[in-house]
Amino acid sequence: MKSLIRLALSASVLALLSVVPAGAETKLTIATVNNGDMIRMQGLTQDFTTKNPDISVEWVTLEENVLRQRVTTDIAPRAASSTS
Repeated sequence: MKSLIRLALSASVLALLSVVPAGAETKLTIATVNNGDMIRMQGLTQDFTTKNPDISVEWVTLEENVLRQRVTTDIAPRAASSTS
């Protein structure tokens, strides 16, 4: 469970590090599982978007095995290309 939380947070950090031109709105799509920790994190969304009006947040709730597969599929090609 803790590794899944770390995985979701890592994906969030990667999204935040995206380079976006000044003045452009940034949309974060955060994939998560439906558990207490993630529900608490979703509860912080309004405070975050109030403080960062140029960033919108969309939450996608998936079953744990589906989330793990999709994150692995998304990150693996980037990791392989960065080591080349």
